[in-house]
Amino acid sequence: MAGEISRNERQLNLISALLKARDGIDWQRISTIAGYDDGLSRRSLQKRLERDIKELQEVGLLVTATTGEEGTRTYAIDRGRCLLPALRLTPEQRVLLYRVGVSYLDEGGAGPLTEHLSRALVKLQAGSGIDALPDELPPGILRRSLHRRPAEARHLDVIGLALLERRRIRFNYGSRRREESRRQVAPYALVTRRGGWYLIAYDPERKGERTFKLSRIRGKVSFAPDSRVGEYEIPAGFDAERSFSSDIFGAGAGAFCEVQVRFDADVAFIIENEFSGLHRIEPAAGGGVVLHLERAYPFELMRYLGEFAGHWEIIAPKALREQTLNWVHTALGRLA
Repeated sequence: MAGEISRNERQLNLISALLKARDGIDWQRISTIAGYDDGLSRRSLQKRLERDIKELQEVGLLVTATTGEEGTRTYAIDRGRCLLPALRLTPEQRVLLYRVGVSYLDEGGAGPLTEHLSRALVKLQAGSGIDALPDELPPGILRRSLHRRPAEARHLDVIGLALLERRRIRFNYGSRRREESRRQVAPYALVTRRGGWYLIAYDPERKGERTFKLSRIRGKVSFAPDSRVGEYEIPAGFDAERSFSSDIFGAGAGAFCEVQVRFDADVAFIIENEFSGLHRIEPAAGGGVVLHLERAYPFELMRYLGEFAGHWEIIAPKALREQTLNWVHTALGRLA
């Protein structure tokens, strides 16, 4: 009821409904929004709506009303006004921002904001185009190669819209053995990890959440033929970080168990940021950390470790360590 809902919450409910509706919403839909669904007269509720629209406009959000042929009014929001402007930084400013952030982490000066700062620095490294760190960095500045891949970028628009509208999508998905299967899923979240994008979605055929690597999607992503806006809700308590597959390094044929990888102090905060709460992490000498993985598929693991050349060492198991050394020696032999 409106009397139990604050003005701010009511206005947020209105914004959410407007953003989900691509073609705007009429009064019948508005009257079902929490904050506009109490027992007051329609005129009183319309006045409340007009006041809310005016207050939203005062903070820069534009809500327009158009009248149809039958006199029905439809309300729509300017989506562009809901987005923060892009932060345009020069290469020098980005390097400075990164240096300042790392210094706060190293000296423990971030306090309760340590986790948030760590995530922000990872995003700064993982950006693309104008938001990325420059190609040439001063010594001592680590730059990870997490630029968006073209194969993934072309899927993001459709998946992003499906997330916003709560619509099912379908696509062909390739396995490590290059076998393809047709998937139809309800998107829950997009997660960026290890230089790539991952979709967390509910797969009704398999009756559970699944994690899909966007680079393995074949062809185009499209809406399911019978999909509609708002056809499902994301479960209460869903946490993308927690739901991200615990087998993110794979568990296929040839996977190793009880894997331990030591990372030095230069990249320790990145490992802690990406895997804290998902995998066991222990402190190591010199400010480094040891990442414990229950299982790891060598190919997936090496793709990730390749982003930290010179900053890691496989401790266990011995067979994986020896296999990695053989790969490195073979690669060096080809370059010689």
